[in-house]
Amino acid sequence: MSARRRLVVVGNGMGGARLVEDVVARSGGDRFDIVVFGDEPHGNYNRILLSSVLAGDHDPGDIFLNPVDWYRAHGVTLRAGTRVESVDVANRRVHAAGGLVEPYDTLVIATGSSALIPPIHGVFDSGGRLTPGIFLFRTLDDCRRMLDHATTCRSAAVIGGGLLGLEAAKGLAARGLDVHVVHLRPFLMETQLDAEAGAVLLRQLERMGLHVHIDKATTAVLGGSNVQGLVFKDGSLLECNMVVIAAGIRPNVDLAVRAGLTVERGIVVGDDLACP
Repeated sequence: MSARRRLVVVGNGMGGARLVEDVVARSGGDRFDIVVFGDEPHGNYNRILLSSVLAGDHDPGDIFLNPVDWYRAHGVTLRAGTRVESVDVANRRVHAAGGLVEPYDTLVIATGSSALIPPIHGVFDSGGRLTPGIFLFRTLDDCRRMLDHATTCRSAAVIGGGLLGLEAAKGLAARGLDVHVVHLRPFLMETQLDAEAGAVLLRQLERMGLHVHIDKATTAVLGGSNVQGLVFKDGSLLECNMVVIAAGIRPNVDLAVRAGLTVERGIVVGDDLACP
C-alpha cells in the first residue's frame, strides 16, 4: 500500500495552483497524492492578464500558467469544472458535484473571491441569472462572453471605478466601444488614491476617451431582455448596450461556513494558515 498522504486542494486559482506548484517543486509528489478541484473547466491562468485579453493584447491561450497537461505530467489529479459542495471535517471527506467523494489527509481551501453585485433592479432575470447584456469580470469565460457581446454593441457602462473596473473599461474602449465608467464614490480608486490623485486619474482617463461619472449610484438597468441603459438615484439616465459590474469582491466562504469552520470577514486561520 502507498505510504503517501492525500492532499486535496479546493480552488484552482492563482493561490491554490501556486501552492501545488511549490509542493511539486519540493518533491511533494513523492509524499502526497494530490487532487485539485477547480470550478472552471480548464487549467490555471494569470487572472491579472484578463484585461489584456479583453483589450486584444493577449490571446486567451497566452495567459495560462498551468494548462491541463501540466497537472497530468506532474502526477496531479485535476477535477476541472467540478464544484465542491461540502466538506465533512469529522470524516475528512470532500463532497463534490455529481456525487463525487474524495477523502483527504490534508485539505487546503483556496476558494478565492467572487464579484460583489450591488442591489440594482433588473440585474437578474426571472430565473435568477444575469440579464443578457450584463457581465461580471472575474474569469476567462466572463472575458470571452464579454468579447462576443461587444461585437454587437456601440456603448458600454462599467459599474465600478476601482482597478478592475478601469481595466475592463480600457479593454472595451480598445475594442472600439464608447465606454462610460460609473462610480459610487466622489473620486476613482479611493482604496488606493486620495482625492487629489483621483482627480489626476480622472483627467487622464478622459483624455483617453472614457466618460467618467463619479458620485453616481446606479438603481436600475433599463431594457428587460436587452440592455438599453442605466437609471441613477438622482433620476438621470445613461444609454448603453452593455453593462459590466466591477463593484468589488467578497470572499468565497460559504463552503467553510457549512463545514463549521470559524469565519469572520474571511476564514479565520493562525500564523501557520491552519484553521484553529
